[in-house]
Order: sequence, then structure tokens, then C-alpha cells
Amino acid sequence: MNATFLRTWILSVVRFGAVATAAVALSGCAWGSANTHRAYRPVVVEGVDINVVYDVLVHGFDEIQDRAMDDPPLDTMFMAALNGMKTVDPALQIKSAKKNLALYYNDRKVMELGPESKPDVRTWSLTTLRAVMGARRSSPAFRALDEEALYKVVFGYALTTLDPYSRYAGRQVAASLRLVREGVIGLGVRLELNSDGALVKAILDDSPASTAGLHLNDMIVQANGVSLKNRQLAEVRRRLDGGVGTTVNLTVRRPGEQTPLDIKVALDLVVPDTVAETFDNGILVLTVHSFNQRTAYAVEKAVTTARESGKLKGIVLDFRGNGGGLLDQAVDIADLFLDSGDIITLRGRHPDANQFYKANPGDIVAGIPIAAVIDGKSASAAEIVVAALQDNHRAAVVGTVSWGKGSVQTIRRLPNAGEFALTWARAITPRGAALHGLGLLPNICLSNEADSATNVTNRIRAGVGANAEAQRLWRAPEDNPAAHEALRNACPAEAHADRALDLEVAKKILSDPALLALATPGDTSHLALNP
Repeated sequence: MNATFLRTWILSVVRFGAVATAAVALSGCAWGSANTHRAYRPVVVEGVDINVVYDVLVHGFDEIQDRAMDDPPLDTMFMAALNGMKTVDPALQIKSAKKNLALYYNDRKVMELGPESKPDVRTWSLTTLRAVMGARRSSPAFRALDEEALYKVVFGYALTTLDPYSRYAGRQVAASLRLVREGVIGLGVRLELNSDGALVKAILDDSPASTAGLHLNDMIVQANGVSLKNRQLAEVRRRLDGGVGTTVNLTVRRPGEQTPLDIKVALDLVVPDTVAETFDNGILVLTVHSFNQRTAYAVEKAVTTARESGKLKGIVLDFRGNGGGLLDQAVDIADLFLDSGDIITLRGRHPDANQFYKANPGDIVAGIPIAAVIDGKSASAAEIVVAALQDNHRAAVVGTVSWGKGSVQTIRRLPNAGEFALTWARAITPRGAALHGLGLLPNICLSNEADSATNVTNRIRAGVGANAEAQRLWRAPEDNPAAHEALRNACPAEAHADRALDLEVAKKILSDPALLALATPGDTSHLALNP
């Protein structure tokens, strides 16, 4: 990057003592690929490190340009980013005259920003950085933003030009999202602080705490000899922190024990539970709340335990309220119950986005019947599992039309530890239909249903309830929003996450082979009808 140009740019933005330092530092920088790791000299201008901000902007917009589902028009995307600044301070405006842009504050021109159309990400990123610096110089509200808040404004508004599901998460939010998806190194407990120490309120299965022998309601009073009495949460976390394999020596007071216990815990990766289970009268109900890297394992473990009991007669997979998660976990769960057939096909602009998943031989429960329960909040990965099971005639589906989020996001981490979730592929079901905007139609519709489970199943026995015509139309839908909306009205999407009726109907269907056959007309030759 030309040093003379950079000095001119700096002088146009900053008119006080930091000019010389900034110009010298920038003239020595070789800004190449955003993926190249560089050790930058801090250059703080208007309260932000401009080297770091520029690197994050270039890296982020390179990712969008490379991987977004549809090739993003750069001019439109960056103009949205620039116009987003006025949401911080309405006095900030980007105006165009004679095909040139300028930044204004309270109708006073702050700086020229060059032509309306620019050739590449780097030129646009530099223009955006200039606008940000000018806004910070002019607007007290904009000057109060830290770097993370700046990225949220710029990337947040740029992504609105793509689709509803691409999003930016700043450093702290991204860390929380990674915890849900990937887990965190720790004990695997939920603690409640009080004046005596840290009280154990919950323990994850198979966690370091569980393995070491911690119990619910244990009071941790010391960690490595340091008292936890009257400590703040941050201090307690620091005392219980470390890498994989780090040993933490805990002193624990346990209800009913006269003397404190010494317990050694080796820290390990802990992934939150996403699956809850109940097993009653031969029916295993698995409530899958989301999909993280532990979900398929948890489903397989629960199913294997129930099968080995010799009492398993049916499985209910409850995906109500499940907004999705990791794609590979959805594929793995579908694969558990399929002996053959397609699972899902992905199609996108980036070469890596085009993927095809097929079931491996071997059904984990050898044909024991399955019912999947969905509602209007079941989306994405949940829809992928249910579509694979429904299209391969492996499950009866109960509930309402699902959300219809047939897009797949790729997670891209940025240099500031924030992340993008970029829509980069569309999901195509085994029957060849696009999920996006359409969703899944259950075999048994329970939208607006006020009757009892017994009366619902009696209607199925009487030949009412399985809408064969709607199912036929759903399998070959027209590819337009109006047609999709008309089809979705056959069983309107509703939120049923806490409604007992849906589970009761699913259980009754699984418990009666004749009822299962009636609930899924046309699929009976493929459905297992175990008693």
C-alpha cells in the first residue's frame, strides 16, 4: 500500500499529534492476504487501533465474498455497512453527488469517500475505515463505541444484504456460541455462590466432576488450598480454570459428612447436554433441544441402553422448538436409523459447499418403529433429520409444519475472535425438494388441535387425519413463495414445545402397528411394524 497515499489519508482524518506516528507505522505495513497472520504495531487513532480494524474488515469481507451463497454485490453490501452508522447517530449521513460519496455530520461535510463504485474488498474496506474514523471524530455517540461495537455495526448491516440467517457475533457472543457447539474445558458443573463457597447445583453426565465423584449439593470450600468463601464469580472461575488434564484439588463439604472431603478433578472438554430422555412402557422419548458435537453420541447412547434392556418397542424423536445446530450431527443421527438411502444434498456457490450424504448400512434398532415430533420452531438440522427419516419411510411425523429453514451456514472465525455464520448452501431433501421456505409436512397434523389423544387416534382409525392429497402435493412442490405458503396452510406452523398432546399421539401410534400403518398411507411397505 502506497505510503504517500496513507499519509494523505491519515492527514484527512486526524489533525492532531498522532499524525506522524501513524504515518510512519502505516508506511511500513505490507497489507497482503487477510489470512496471513501478522504481528502489528499498535496504531491508535480516534481511540481504535486502525491496523487491527482494517485487518478484521478485510478478513471479514473476504470471507463474505468468497463463501456467501449468492455472489454479494460489493457496492450494495458496503453501502449498507456505511449507512448503518446513522443508527448510532442519526446526524451521520453518507451522501452521493456526481457518483462520489461523502460523509456528513449535521449536514456538514466531514470528508470525501471517493467513487460510489469500487473494484474490490480492500478498497472498500479502506473507505469504510476512513468513514469510521471520520464518524468518530465528528460524533460523540460514535466515538463512544469500542472496536467490537464498530464491527457489529459494519458487519451487521452489511450482512442484511445477503439473507435473514447470515449473522455476525462479536467476541463475547461468539465465545458463548462456541461453548454450546463445541464445549469448554472445565469441571462440568453448575455452581451457585454463597458466603460459604460454591454450591454444586448440577453435574453433567460423563463430566470430570461426575467421574471424580462430586455430588449434587456438595459445597466446594477450597480449590488448590485457596478458600472460595465470599468470592466473586470471576475469581471462582479463575481458581477452577486450566487446560485439559489440569488437576484441581477441591475441598468439599458434603451433607451428612462430618469432615470435609478432598477430591481431585482432572479438567477436560465439557459439552453441554442437548438430549433429554424418558423410557416408559417400551417407548423411548428423546427430546433433542439442539445439535452440538455431543448430540449424536447422546442419542446413540440412550438408544443402545434402551435396546439392550430388551424392552424397547418404539422411539419418539422430539424436535419441537429445536432451531438446529451442527450439520454433521444431524447427518449422524439420521444415519443411526437408516440402513440405506440418501440423507441430504447441499448445493452452494463455493466448491466446498456442494456435499452429498448417504446412509451407511446398519440400522441401530433393526427396524423398531420411530415417530418424529415437529412444530413451527423445528428448523435447519432438525428438519434435515426428519426429512431423511420421512422420505426414506423410516418414521411417522406428528405435529405441525416446520419452520422451513433449508439453508446451511458455515462458521468463519475472524481475527478479533468474533465469527460469521454465513449462509453458503441450500439443503435438498432425499425426495429432491428444497426445504427453504417450505419446511416439512407431518403425516398427522395437530395444528389447532383441541381434542384428546384418544379422539385424535380414533379419527385416524376412521380414515381421517392423514391428508394424502396434501402429502402428494408436498412431494412435488412448485418453486415459488406463493405455492409454498399455500402448501404450508395445509397444517399451519405452531409452537407446541410444551404441549403433551403431540407426544401422547406419537406414543399411541408407535404402540399400535395398525394405527401406524393408517397414519402413514403409502409408506406401510417400508415402515417397521414391531409390536
